[in-house]
Amino acid sequence: MMKDNDYFVIFIIVLISMDVLLLASSLGLFKPIMAFHVPYFSDKTTQQSSPKISLSEINQAAIFNGANNTNNRVVILTFGDGYQSQYMYAKPFLDGYGFKGNFFVTCNKVGDKSKMSWQEIEQLYKEGHVIGSKTMDYGTKSMQNTDLNHLSTKDLEYEVSQSKQCLLNHGINTTFFAVPKNIANDNATVINTVAKYYSLAINGHSDLMYLHCDGYKMNPSQTDCRTYFNNGTLTFANRYSVGEWSEQHLKNGKSYNDSQMFERFITEVNSQNKFNQNGTITAIPIIAYHDIVPYSDVSITSEPSATTIILFDAEMKYLHDNGFRVITFYNLGYDDKKNVFYIR
Repeated sequence: MMKDNDYFVIFIIVLISMDVLLLASSLGLFKPIMAFHVPYFSDKTTQQSSPKISLSEINQAAIFNGANNTNNRVVILTFGDGYQSQYMYAKPFLDGYGFKGNFFVTCNKVGDKSKMSWQEIEQLYKEGHVIGSKTMDYGTKSMQNTDLNHLSTKDLEYEVSQSKQCLLNHGINTTFFAVPKNIANDNATVINTVAKYYSLAINGHSDLMYLHCDGYKMNPSQTDCRTYFNNGTLTFANRYSVGEWSEQHLKNGKSYNDSQMFERFITEVNSQNKFNQNGTITAIPIIAYHDIVPYSDVSITSEPSATTIILFDAEMKYLHDNGFRVITFYNLGYDDKKNVFYIR
C-alpha cells in the first residue's frame, strides 16, 4: 500500500520528467507524436480495482477489426456544451494527431465555471476547428433545461437566430447548429426556424450518418435527405436532423467502465465498414463528446456523458493508428438537386 509521501514523490518525478522532455524537444533531440500527455490524478480508493486500457488492447482491437483499407474509414468528432475540459484535455490530443473537431457552445454559458472562455473558443476557430451554436441560453437560469420544443415562437426565434449573431460578434461565422438534447427532429416549427439561419443541425441520435439518408431502419422508405416528403410531412433524417452517437457510460440503466466504453467505441467507428467500399463513403459515424474528466476510470463519475482523459487518448490513438480520416462539417457538402450529402 502506497503512502501519501510516495504519491508526492511520484508527482514530483512526473513534473521533473515533463520538464526534461520539454527541454529535449526544444533542443531538437526528439519530436514527440503528441503535443503532451495530460497527467491525471486517480482516486486512491478505486486505483487498484479500476480497469485500465493498455496498448496491447488497442493493438489487439486493430488486428481484430482488420483495418486495412483506409480510404473507406471516416469519422466526425463533436464536442457539446463548451466544457473547458475540452480545451484543456481534449485539444492537446487533437493537435498531436492533426485532428479537427466540431465544438458547439451556448453563448450565455461561455466563461462560466467549467466552461470555455471566448479567448479559447476563438483560438479553436482560428486553428480550423468548427464552432457551432447551441442556443443562447440552454442550461442557464433563464432557460434551464427547457428544450426547443417547449419555447414560444418568439423565444425559439431568439435562441436560434441570436446565438448565430452572438458568435458572429466574436468573429465566428457559423452555419452549424446543435439542438439541445437532440429531440426536435419531428418538430416542423423548430426545423423551419433552424433552416432560416443554418445549413446543418445536429438533432438526433444515430449509430451512423447516412449521406443519402437511406439507411435508417426507423424510415426504410426514405431515399434522400429532403426535409419534407411530397405530402408535406417531415422526413426522419435531413440536413437539420443529423444524428450522432453520444459516448455515454451511463445509459438505459447500464453502466460501463473505460475498457467497456473503448470496446463500444471500436464497434461504433467500425460499423461503417459494411457500407463504405472501394473508396466510396456512404455512412459516417459521428462521435459526440462532452466533459473530459481527469479520473482513473469513467465509472467513478456520475456524469452520464463524461469521458476520461485515458479513454479519450486511447480512442484518438486508435483512430490515428488505424488510418481513419477525421473530418469536420466543413468537409461536408450538400447537393440541393439530388438532396444528398457528399464529402468535399
